[in-house]
Amino acid sequence: MRGRHLYSRRLRELEERLDDAERNIDRLENTLRGIVRETDGVSVGGPCKCGESLLIVRQRTVYCPHCKYRRAI
Repeated sequence: MRGRHLYSRRLRELEERLDDAERNIDRLENTLRGIVRETDGVSVGGPCKCGESLLIVRQRTVYCPHCKYRRAI
């Protein structure tokens, strides 16, 4: 029984951490949308090849803030 109790507690802890992470992601996405709306000439593209960031599009240039990839479009 003790193992089952530990498993249940661990599962609850993981669910709480996942819920917290999802809320944090939602806040970050909302913040990013607000910044993009208020910044003329900047938009957010798809994911970079590095997989660590979305691409920023500005003045006909695609840029990754994580790996520093840059390409004119």
